[in-house]
Amino acid sequence: NWGTVLATLTGHTDSVTSSAFSPDGAVLVSGSFDNTLKVWDATNWGTVLAELTGHTATVYTSAFSPDGAVLVSGSFDNTLKVW
Repeated sequence: NWGTVLATLTGHTDSVTSSAFSPDGAVLVSGSFDNTLKVWDATNWGTVLAELTGHTATVYTSAFSPDGAVLVSGSFDNTLKVW
């Protein structure tokens, strides 16, 4: 049922620009205009596993490697960061 909100995750201090699930669905990452990524536990909604900092401008994209072991983020600071 796509009409039901399962969770509302809060914690970014500015607009969220991207989100992606890990291949196994256990982790969700979100990027934001606040220049950070948040790594969420997708089995326990609302639990932040990590806050990744280092970009100096908006994070506009993020993706997991096929095995879920590596995360990449792209930012308006003209960098990609591999986590």
